[in-house]
Amino acid sequence: MPVKITATITVLIAFVLGLAVLMNYAKFERTFNGLMQSRLAFLVQDLRDTLEFGLDLGLDPAAMANTAAILTREAAHDPHILSISVFNEQGHILYQYQSKLLDPHPVTPLTPAWLETVLQTASKTPQHISDPETLMVGIPLINNFGRTVGGLILRYDRSFHDQELQQTLFNLIRAALLILIAASLVALLSVWLLFRSTRRELRQVRIALEDFLENQQRPASPHAGDSVLAALEVAAEQKSREFQQRLILANRILRLEQRLAGQAPHGSERQHEGV
Repeated sequence: MPVKITATITVLIAFVLGLAVLMNYAKFERTFNGLMQSRLAFLVQDLRDTLEFGLDLGLDPAAMANTAAILTREAAHDPHILSISVFNEQGHILYQYQSKLLDPHPVTPLTPAWLETVLQTASKTPQHISDPETLMVGIPLINNFGRTVGGLILRYDRSFHDQELQQTLFNLIRAALLILIAASLVALLSVWLLFRSTRRELRQVRIALEDFLENQQRPASPHAGDSVLAALEVAAEQKSREFQQRLILANRILRLEQRLAGQAPHGSERQHEGV
């Protein structure tokens, strides 16, 4: 019984902990994705402001010689940046920074569809695109006349993002397992202590019932009981029955003597009358 109750409590605790892990992981994933998107958006917006300063001076995107140095300097702040590409309004890559991580493990090249998505954006809001390998953030380059003259796309290593999520999920599961083990031990100990006195009382009641049934099945005798009190009780009952029998016999003898005494005077009177 205690094992079944403990197993039931453990299953309920595991269900609650599982829900807690899923809810906390979903909340963390949503928050972490939001922070990652905000960080990447800040990077591309900072690069856009730097590049658009040259455009405001009337320079053509292809003529800005310091663009490559700007991209390299910005990428040096984060080793997980895989590439930063600057392209014109026709979708041709003008400047591009590529991380050394791409040398042994090249990623999928930018497609015209991605470039077109960034160029067609009417506002300066960063556009977030992702694939199984990278996280991409794109933003258009707009000159001081409000005309889109190109765009900027930053590609970030998705493995860092996925590893952080997996590590968090692993930590949540490990914490839940530790809590489950501790709660199961506490539940087992509590149930055992709770049913310990109950089992002892039930055992005593069972023994008493077995003794009672056994005594009912045996014939009444001085040795029927297992205790001295039971033997004395049986002996007292026998003495009482013997005393009652002797009392009845004495009453019978007394009545017989009275009858005999009553008949003796009548017999003597009859003899005198005959004489």
